[in-house]
Amino acid sequence: MPKRSVYDSDLVEPAVQDVKTGKLSLRAAAKKYGVPKSTIEFKMKNPGHKDTCGPPPILTAKEEYVLVEWIVELAKRGFPRKKEDILNSVQKFLLENPRPNPFKNNRPGDCWFKAFLRRHPSIVQRTSEAVSSASACVSEADIRKWFAEIKIYLKSKDIDMEDPSRIFNGDETGFQICPQTGKVFAAKGEKNG
Repeated sequence: MPKRSVYDSDLVEPAVQDVKTGKLSLRAAAKKYGVPKSTIEFKMKNPGHKDTCGPPPILTAKEEYVLVEWIVELAKRGFPRKKEDILNSVQKFLLENPRPNPFKNNRPGDCWFKAFLRRHPSIVQRTSEAVSSASACVSEADIRKWFAEIKIYLKSKDIDMEDPSRIFNGDETGFQICPQTGKVFAAKGEKNG
């Protein structure tokens, strides 16, 4: 298999523009920008062609960004997601936002998940810590501290705490106070997980 050239993809467009406008020859643009001549030629002939190999991703870049942010935020709040949680969320999203995809029942498989992790190296897998019975005992001070942190977080997101329509009944919501151990996903370098 031929070796792929390594170049800054952000420099392809300026190189193409310099050749199109006649500022530089194809060879001079390739040398100046460090982009292969064949790449500049191809981009000139196929301006709308995508830059990546393989089929296009099922989720848009923006949708994947939202998914990554969701994984990171939940891990920060002490609710790291397992692989199954992430796949369930994508399946639910695709059921609510139908589009052609190769998944069985709109549920991505292992190949999609591995490719998703390659596209987003900021998300890493780690083993969650078990919660011992001693640490599961929560004091009043711990609960007050938790509510104070939530209040700070909501204020940082400009969420109005005084609006009565924001009052929700929180019992039977399925929040896991003591998450099960196993492999979970969180932001690279985060201590919690």
